[in-house]
Amino acid sequence: MADNGETPKKGGIPSSYVSALVILVAVILYFLLGTLFGGGSEPDAEAVEERPPFTVLIRDIEGQAQAETINLSGRTEAAKRIIVRTETAGQVVELAAEEGTDVKRGDTLCRLDTDSRREVAAEAEAAVRQARTDYNAAKKLFDEGFGSEAALNQAQAALDAAQARYARARDDLRNIDVKAPFDGLVAETLVDPGDVLSVGGGCAVLADLSGIIVAGGVPARDAVRLSPGDKADIRLLDGTTFTAEVSFVSDVADPSTRAFRVELKAIDAPKLPEGVEARAVITAGSRPAALVPRNTLVYSDDGVLGVRTIEPTGETLGELPGATVHFRPVTLLSENGHGAYVGGLGDEAMLIVRGQEYVSDGITVTYREEDAP
Repeated sequence: MADNGETPKKGGIPSSYVSALVILVAVILYFLLGTLFGGGSEPDAEAVEERPPFTVLIRDIEGQAQAETINLSGRTEAAKRIIVRTETAGQVVELAAEEGTDVKRGDTLCRLDTDSRREVAAEAEAAVRQARTDYNAAKKLFDEGFGSEAALNQAQAALDAAQARYARARDDLRNIDVKAPFDGLVAETLVDPGDVLSVGGGCAVLADLSGIIVAGGVPARDAVRLSPGDKADIRLLDGTTFTAEVSFVSDVADPSTRAFRVELKAIDAPKLPEGVEARAVITAGSRPAALVPRNTLVYSDDGVLGVRTIEPTGETLGELPGATVHFRPVTLLSENGHGAYVGGLGDEAMLIVRGQEYVSDGITVTYREEDAP
């Protein structure tokens, strides 16, 4: 009979099976005894409730009016800039003012050829004299009873027509000189001698630099906050500074940039050229704000920016007053070396400045003032 290494016990059960059964019973008894007698190791509810609440450090925050500013990048432009156009047709024979020339109102910018205008005007003037003579004769006959009223009216109409033709001929002759409608600078000449202009053709671009403006674009969220009269501080690339005020805010966005044009009229500014890059800080009224340390800004579980404040409960917990924590959403307005200006806290708040990371909305805490011993 083969020996398989197991020594059968009485009844035919191998000894290894008996040993495994004993171990299993011992394990079961161990866990049963642990369940019956181990409950005393759990902390009781009273011990949990007696644990002191978390203590935070707070600072009283007061709201203040903060100037609301909008930044604008732009360029200097003439307050008035027009194309001076001809009122008659003709060939350009002279440019009386070159680009960059200062001119006065009434100065000639370019001159057209007279062609036959002088002769036409002279003929029209002679026709007026003849028509007046005919009218005087008809009136004399009518007054003496030898002429009819119809003949007098016909002479009057002929005189009126002759005077109108003379006025047109005289204006046409006068319009060969294209003149400046206001004092300004010839920013650009549009023709050369020999060019032929039709009625309404452009002679030159005239810019009025006496009232310089700074023009640029702002997004829609800033455009709605601006109003004519808002003050601005301007700085040019060369360091020149001056003040200005909003004179125009467009109601229509530029299709290519989606920006709204804003014009700032300079106040007591030196004479400035066009096309200089400028930076403007516009003061668009004021808004309530509170200055808080940057490290007090936290995010809620929903990703909302805010701060944690407390509301005293009026109870004393241990040796310190108790309070309830509240999360207050805020809007970040601006930042400086002292902290961040935020909106949404109202006139005053008890801001948690230490411990805000370890508390949550609605829990009870104790608190101390920041400058308390």
